[in-house]
Amino acid sequence: MLTSSAIDIQQTINSAVARGEREVLLPTGEHSLDQVLRLEGFKDFTIRGDDTTLVFTNLRDCGILATDCDGLTLESLTLDSNPLGFTQGTIETLDRKSGVVTFKVHDGYPDLAPHYLSGRAFAFSPETLNWKKDTPVMYAQKAEAINPREGRLQFSSGKMATLKTLNVGDYIVLDFRNSRGIRIERGENITLKEVTMWSLPSIGVISRFMDGDNYFSYTIERGPMPEGAEVPRLLSISADGFNYAYARKGPIIENCDFSFMGDDAVNLHGIAFYVAQVKDDMLYLIRPYLGESFTSIVSAGDVAMSIAPDSFDVKDRALIQSFELEPNASKDFLEIAEEIWQSKAVKSGRISVYAMQVDKHAMSVEAGDFIEIPAIAAPNYTIRNNHFRDHRGRGLRLMSSNGLVEGNTLENIKQSAISIGSEMTFYREAGWVENVTILNNTIRDVGFDPVMHLSGTHVPGAISLFHRGATPETARPNMHIRAINILRNTIEEVGGPAIHINQSEDVYIVGNTISGSNQLSQSSTGSDYDLDTTQPISIDFSKDIHVYPAPSVNQ
Repeated sequence: MLTSSAIDIQQTINSAVARGEREVLLPTGEHSLDQVLRLEGFKDFTIRGDDTTLVFTNLRDCGILATDCDGLTLESLTLDSNPLGFTQGTIETLDRKSGVVTFKVHDGYPDLAPHYLSGRAFAFSPETLNWKKDTPVMYAQKAEAINPREGRLQFSSGKMATLKTLNVGDYIVLDFRNSRGIRIERGENITLKEVTMWSLPSIGVISRFMDGDNYFSYTIERGPMPEGAEVPRLLSISADGFNYAYARKGPIIENCDFSFMGDDAVNLHGIAFYVAQVKDDMLYLIRPYLGESFTSIVSAGDVAMSIAPDSFDVKDRALIQSFELEPNASKDFLEIAEEIWQSKAVKSGRISVYAMQVDKHAMSVEAGDFIEIPAIAAPNYTIRNNHFRDHRGRGLRLMSSNGLVEGNTLENIKQSAISIGSEMTFYREAGWVENVTILNNTIRDVGFDPVMHLSGTHVPGAISLFHRGATPETARPNMHIRAINILRNTIEEVGGPAIHINQSEDVYIVGNTISGSNQLSQSSTGSDYDLDTTQPISIDFSKDIHVYPAPSVNQ
């Protein structure tokens, strides 16, 4: 098999650009790259493979990074990593009293290096090689290597219930998350087609600060068995299949086939800036990251919404007059950021401050509020004729408005197939949503993850319109999820409701065919939020919900 280095591939591409060519054909074969492949400032340029596989050997600096490109096309490539972005093995002992699980790594899979020992583990059936439906993601208090090929997981008393459905002989996967698959920043008119991803220690495609017409058609699947292995790969990539945010226009996602990822298939969202200080008509907004490009996509004249910090209700709206990076951040803002963003992904001591000017007399806002800017929340998207299957998390996690979700098949997904609602509580991803049509999709065998049926769940349905405040006791906001059409979908074999509507208005549920719903529903499911999840179509705290004609329900 042909091989080459990262420098060879990088130079091949850069030389073609320097010569003024519009396309480069990468050589056939497998090519090992020990660093990221950088595509910077490319204009109307195509990178095409010819039975080409790029294998990244540095899990902390891998994948493709495309920045400031316009009209870039990536076509006919396969991406993989070696070592893999995960390792896997068989459970050898299980003590439910002490909470200790030991396992042995499968032949051909990576040794238990420290980066695989975060404590996160996934359970798979040795018979079907698929996710164990009744076992949630496992989070061990401690993960350690007994030796390079044997490991131990220690679960705290609060996590003992995780082990209830686990058995000796089950397979487990321990993944690593870092670096990137394909990351696109400040891109316009990007096309991905006939790209395949096998194992990458990250999100498959992550896009930030986007504009223009961006088209994605690609495959995520489990790759071939490693040399010396007797058990097939259990996982593909380690995180979301597609994550797209901070964009003036949403993507077109079409004819994709995603399977066996470690998280959601598609995540579209915006941003919730935290208001750290208000001085007259100037708002000082913070983000716990450096080097972001919000100034490239926020424009004067965009609408800013002030958001209450507990219920996340919309307090007011005003037009943005200016939006700039503030270089001299107060040290007090650092402490605020660490308190407001508690995700492990947030690095302590890193902060960006933006000065946003609005007409203060036209806007009710104060320190402690959030700011959402709908124009940069990836509006106007299409998700059509895709197959999302056999993966953890949710299928489509939509926090963006003005969308069409049509003709997709979503099956064997551990949690909800499609969720619409704002996620401001933990990740601060914002997303009050309106004007979305969910049409002619087929959803089957979803929502059996035990976390979907706890008292604290807020997303219980195969299709869920949801809201979550800062705490379950927080007062409910006005309804800002609106103008949603759920039309002519087929929904079969579901752990909870086929459709659950909460905190929404002006929703049309028309012509859907439902069978086998509510298989695990209990009166306690969602009870922390006073939800009723016992009906095939369950509706809570909403108004103007039109169900017509009466659904075909076969229990």
